[in-house]
Amino acid sequence: MDKKRNIKIGVFYSLLTVSLVVIIFMFGIKAAVGISEFLQGRKPVSESSLYKDSVSTPQLYPIIEATNTSEINIEGITIPNETVDIYLNDLNVKTFESNADGVFKGSINLALGINTVYAVTKTHNEQISDPSKTWTVFYEKDPPYLQILEPENGALVKRNNSVSIKGEVRAKTSKAMINDHLVIIDENLNFSYPVNLNEGENKFKIVCFDPAQNQTELEWVIHFQP
Repeated sequence: MDKKRNIKIGVFYSLLTVSLVVIIFMFGIKAAVGISEFLQGRKPVSESSLYKDSVSTPQLYPIIEATNTSEINIEGITIPNETVDIYLNDLNVKTFESNADGVFKGSINLALGINTVYAVTKTHNEQISDPSKTWTVFYEKDPPYLQILEPENGALVKRNNSVSIKGEVRAKTSKAMINDHLVIIDENLNFSYPVNLNEGENKFKIVCFDPAQNQTELEWVIHFQP
């Protein structure tokens, strides 16, 4: 009886070994380990946990870094004929369907300021992929603040033709240019740009712009009398 029992046990473990080799080949080591632990009574193994590694992570095509319009296009690739959840600032805002080639596309509406966007594939049998790469998008619709502190517009400068145009902005992402020359904005969001005036009327175009290409433009006139 012991001999027959030993033979049965040997056959059982041989079949188990073959089964685990097949599972490793088809689904990976994690799935095989999960089944082994399940058979040994260590913990239950759900279908989704066995197959999660087989759901490839979706890929989002590069997204614009900054924009002044709330709606942007989203496009990427994943498993063919499945659904893709789009997350905006960690909230599921849209679900797209991938076509026979695995391509999905659509549009989403951004919130003002900094936005993070990523995608997750969900199969018809509720398997879920890991999140895609996260993209960051800056959205701003209003023109940036720009204030010229001195000299006043239309001011008359006498004798010394060397003056500085001083101003301020309110956002660290703002940049400023005077007559197409980039000015340096300090940590207090102020700038000072030295100029040499010609006799009579001197015109300056002062522009402030943000990463979303919103801009504020001022025309400034300074008169000089030697």
